[in-house]
Amino acid sequence: MPRFSAKELADMVGGRLVGPADVAIENVGTLEGAEGTDLAFLREESRKAEAQKCRAAVLVTPVELTDYAGTMIVCEDAEMAMATILAAFAEERFPPPEGVSPLASVSPSAELGQGVAVGDYAVICDGTVIEDGAAIYPQVYVGRRCRIGRRSVLQANVSVHDNVTIGADCIIHYNAVIGSSGFGFVQRQGRHVKMPQVGTVTIGDRVEIGALTTVDRGTLEATVIEDGVKTDDNCHIAHNCHIGPDCIIAGGSVLGGSVRLGKGVMIGGAVAIRDHVTVGDGAVLGGRAGVTGDIPAGEVRWGYPARPLAEQRRIYALLGRLPQMAQRLRDLERQLNALRQKPRGES
Repeated sequence: MPRFSAKELADMVGGRLVGPADVAIENVGTLEGAEGTDLAFLREESRKAEAQKCRAAVLVTPVELTDYAGTMIVCEDAEMAMATILAAFAEERFPPPEGVSPLASVSPSAELGQGVAVGDYAVICDGTVIEDGAAIYPQVYVGRRCRIGRRSVLQANVSVHDNVTIGADCIIHYNAVIGSSGFGFVQRQGRHVKMPQVGTVTIGDRVEIGALTTVDRGTLEATVIEDGVKTDDNCHIAHNCHIGPDCIIAGGSVLGGSVRLGKGVMIGGAVAIRDHVTVGDGAVLGGRAGVTGDIPAGEVRWGYPARPLAEQRRIYALLGRLPQMAQRLRDLERQLNALRQKPRGES
């Protein structure tokens, strides 16, 4: 089990320690459920009253509490401190494989850097380079002439096809497929003739690809995912897409072929973007939006088809009133017909 002292955690996040420094922490919990040797987090000052009742041994908090019985680590950004501390616990709780398993199949022409770990039944093919400190979990397949960057992690059952480049400090989650064939066909005489996809995938540094996500290789060049991009589970990035730096894509979203996302685009869950669409820097797409045309930088769009947020809200507000509006329209039609049928001059 992970075991950190309150001082070690305070030093880790640059926080101010209030109370005993040698308290040992073995677990993390919620404000309501933490107790004993647990650590809890107060992320928002609005929950101070709940935090006063917390029974955790150590509390990470943005403000010093007057009546808290345990040790406090006071941090201006408690949420960032939470991310840092949880990363330390996760590293202890879910350690990567160590060394190269004798059950792995590593090509003699593959190059493994210092400290590389390769789990049971993983396959590393000809000409592939795995850089220092990378971790390849069990049953991962890495094709020919790939490059996996420093400290990157490929979790179990990930498939990385030939010629793919993945940068440093990336995490590719379970069952993701990187470099599968793009969905390209030529229609002739009612038949679908496959257009071979001979490009590749290039992924930058600090990218996280969610479980069961697919990134297709380009037709002739590369599908590109730039630095800092994060995708959730069950996403699809089609051939020739170019995802700009620091974009975030929530679960179940689908990008058609040759979609281009600018820097820092935020995409909600289950969004669908038609092929050849460009989304500008900093744009936001609400959950389940259907994007059929280009989106300017900084725009917030929602709905199907995706419209400016304020316009879409008005539309949805009207949808709930459609039955009453339809009834009023029928009533007005009846009144108008009755007026038309009256003899001229009759009041």
